[in-house]
Amino acid sequence: MPKREASVPPALLLQTTPGRETVAAGVWITRGAAHDPHSIAGATHLVEHLTLRACGAHDRRMLARLVDRLGGEVDAWTGSELMGISINTTADATGDALDLLVDAVLSPTFEPDDVELERRVTRAELELVADDPAERVGEALLKAAWGEHPLARPVIGTFETLDELTPKVLRDHHAALVQPGGMVAAVAGDVSPDEVASRLSRLPLSQIPSVPELPPLSWRGAHLDLSREGTDQVHARLAFEAIAVSDPRIPALVILNRTLGDGASSRLFQRLREEEGLTYDIWSGPVMWRLGGFLEVGWACAPQAFADSWRLVLDELIRISRDLTDEEVEVAKEGILRGLRMDMESPSARCSLDVGEMLEHSRRFDPAVVCRELEAVTRDDVLALAAEILQPDACASAVCGPEGAAIRVA
Repeated sequence: MPKREASVPPALLLQTTPGRETVAAGVWITRGAAHDPHSIAGATHLVEHLTLRACGAHDRRMLARLVDRLGGEVDAWTGSELMGISINTTADATGDALDLLVDAVLSPTFEPDDVELERRVTRAELELVADDPAERVGEALLKAAWGEHPLARPVIGTFETLDELTPKVLRDHHAALVQPGGMVAAVAGDVSPDEVASRLSRLPLSQIPSVPELPPLSWRGAHLDLSREGTDQVHARLAFEAIAVSDPRIPALVILNRTLGDGASSRLFQRLREEEGLTYDIWSGPVMWRLGGFLEVGWACAPQAFADSWRLVLDELIRISRDLTDEEVEVAKEGILRGLRMDMESPSARCSLDVGEMLEHSRRFDPAVVCRELEAVTRDDVLALAAEILQPDACASAVCGPEGAAIRVA
């Protein structure tokens, strides 16, 4: 079990693992794309792009060389609720990695030329999404589920809001992102607690972060058809209103998802792929936010196979809430628990798990506790949750296929 250190700021989650070669470090900012003002939607995403373009005393080329020297595993990302920057490197490069992390968080330069270049990159990203049926149907599903709620907005914003993101707007937005009480840092590996605390001392980590409130969610449950020319296959998504990330039934939801469409033995994969050959791949996955969430199913198929695939998906959704077996639950538990054990071998996974547990439950991640919670879930628990959320009449859906293919859902 990694050693936890108490002599560090409350919002610095440190796990020391002597003898390990790899170190992971990251900063999670508790404001994401959903917190962007409507008029500058996409601002957090563009700030994130610029954090690793030039920061502190590092211009673009200097920063790129440093990233490569550290091993190339430096990343920044934006989600609906959070933004983050993370670094994986070797223990002997801990100092350089932490210094870069602090500069990236606190001191991106927002030079006009850099801002304009990243705006061009983001326009290309928007065009790529518009040209990709799978991406378009994923964005449409959020609208079908939650309408105009901020959590249903594209993380990268729109062509219109991108034009509003000037260097001054981005500097002001960045200043709001890095206020005290708005971030948590995590470090795992063979590191010195004193060095970590010293290197990260410029970050405002003196208090556990708060998460800004968003408007309440209201389930829409609509169907959106994005069919158009130039698309050969039908891409389909279904979503069922589920539970928030803090709900104590999350372990049951994870098991339900595993049995439904998250594995080789899952019902949807076996039925539609292995038995009927209607699709190359089909999957399910939970989306879990602080305010709520949904369980989604996604697949792609030929237009002539769509009606049968839709019917069989709905059939399996109904069946699993009636005849899920003890064996299926146990197989799911074993796979999830072994996956957790493998995650604990990864410093970056440990950091992510620790931060998630702190933000959602105000406690450090303890694998023993999570294992007990998973083991305690019964077949009846999973059946009850399945019966509650897998209601075909209330689902949200989105499809994108060839224009004129007469795609029908029922």
